[in-house]
Amino acid sequence: MLRTLAILVLTLSALPAQEAPFRAAAIFSSHMVLPAAQSVPVHGFGPRGAQVVLEPSWGGAVRGSVGADGRWRIDVVTPARGASGSMTLTCGALQQKVDDVLFGDVWLASGQSNMEWRLEQCDGASADAAAANLPELRVFTTPNAVSDRPAEDVNGEWVVCTPETAPRFTAVGFYFARELLQRGKGPIGIVDSTWGGTVCQAWTSARGLAGFPEFADALAAQQNGMSEARIRAQRELFFEALAEAAPSGTAADVTLPERWSQVGLGSFDGAVDYVRRMALPQELVGEELVLELGPIDDMDTVFWGGERVAGSERDGVWNRARRYVIPASANVAAAVELRLRVVDTGGEGGLTGSADQMKLYREAQPDMAVALAGDWRRERQVALGSLPRWPRSGGGPNRPAVLWNAMVAPLLPFPFAGAIWYQGESNRNNPDQYARLFPAMIEDWRRAMGGPLPFYFVQIAPYFYGKDDALLTPRLRDAQAAALQLPDTGMVVTLDCGDRGDIHPRNKLPVGVRLARHALAQRYGEDLDAEGPVARVALQRGATLRVAFAEQGALRLANGGDGFFIADADGTFHPA
Repeated sequence: MLRTLAILVLTLSALPAQEAPFRAAAIFSSHMVLPAAQSVPVHGFGPRGAQVVLEPSWGGAVRGSVGADGRWRIDVVTPARGASGSMTLTCGALQQKVDDVLFGDVWLASGQSNMEWRLEQCDGASADAAAANLPELRVFTTPNAVSDRPAEDVNGEWVVCTPETAPRFTAVGFYFARELLQRGKGPIGIVDSTWGGTVCQAWTSARGLAGFPEFADALAAQQNGMSEARIRAQRELFFEALAEAAPSGTAADVTLPERWSQVGLGSFDGAVDYVRRMALPQELVGEELVLELGPIDDMDTVFWGGERVAGSERDGVWNRARRYVIPASANVAAAVELRLRVVDTGGEGGLTGSADQMKLYREAQPDMAVALAGDWRRERQVALGSLPRWPRSGGGPNRPAVLWNAMVAPLLPFPFAGAIWYQGESNRNNPDQYARLFPAMIEDWRRAMGGPLPFYFVQIAPYFYGKDDALLTPRLRDAQAAALQLPDTGMVVTLDCGDRGDIHPRNKLPVGVRLARHALAQRYGEDLDAEGPVARVALQRGATLRVAFAEQGALRLANGGDGFFIADADGTFHPA
């Protein structure tokens, strides 16, 4: 029997601020982009009352002190766009150096899975990644986290865009930034704060939700919610029961990667094992190896020779490409059984990446990789309903304010140039609420960030959710469009580049470029048409409708006109 899992649960409970050692907030770290030609509030943590000195390479040391709350803030005026430099932070005998800083604009990219979607997951993106030698683009990715109260900081680091790093960037954010760079607007920083399958209210602060009584009980409950110890205990029970359960289904020879929805497992929630027995090349035996598997939906555990060596046994990792290390101490024989346990708790399941993402290699020799796509043995284990309840409630990401608290608020204060947003699918069942909620979230962000904050968003793409709610999708799009009543907003239409069979359209290039056109027209003042055709009026002529558009250029009908919906007098949408 495979040994019982010991699950380590990482929580967001930080030390009290006054006990924290001296450091800058994570967003102020080497390789970052700092907003150019303005006063930037650099901030961090340290011993109460301690003096902090910031010495910028462009001259003029600035001093501050740590407050009673264990925080410090020093405002520094930055040089012009295109400059580079460094900062040295000193507190007594402690010092932190922030190297390789560029000065330009930093954009916050947020939302659910279609913004989270990585470049490596997009069709035809390999050439774009291979050509992504873009030193003026840097990306800071905020790990998935939840918090019932505003957290102090996030984890993360700035990564310079290269052909090696670009595949792991948000695809929409990458294409947005690349378009700005090609238009001479660099350097560009992207802060990627995204989580697939999440709702708008989770990204809104408690203050921003004050006008929504339907969230009041949940917000109040968070103040006395399920303890981290209880959540940890429930997760341990779940995986202990899973390790001890006897297989409940049949085994079959399969080809990986596979999505469960495409192999007759679309309605199955639970655990499936994938087994591959192989003979390692002799030169790999006894070596530390890197195992890559692509993204796995939802969670996974890796067993090497019957022993657990790695895994992602937590919420929110379903869209993350897996990269694990097999320690040399576990790699002692050429004949090895590699067992991958996949656990799905709802929706799609399986290995959702591409074949070339599945490989095994030594870190120093990635070009000598053993390909892992292809023949595996699938062993269905146990259904979710036969296991202890997975403790999603009390600690999950779809509670009001918890993502704002954990993944946006800790970044502030920071002078973002603007925000790009792709979300709405998870709110589609309540479009009337979203018509009020989404503008409230935008205004909440602007209030917290102390300015107008240009905000450009993506209208959800076509997808067939099923006959019972198919017509809710145009209502959600209509609700999204209501946010255009706010100033400094722009909306990207995706009716021509969606996929009715895939909620994650693989063509993210037009989405990023269209967002960039809004930024170019509004934020950077270029004279271009960012809106595209906008329907102004529809007149009935017998059994037909004549639609008039506001459009400066030539119109072209895409997808044979598929995607048009028309609302009748009572607001019910019908396919046209």
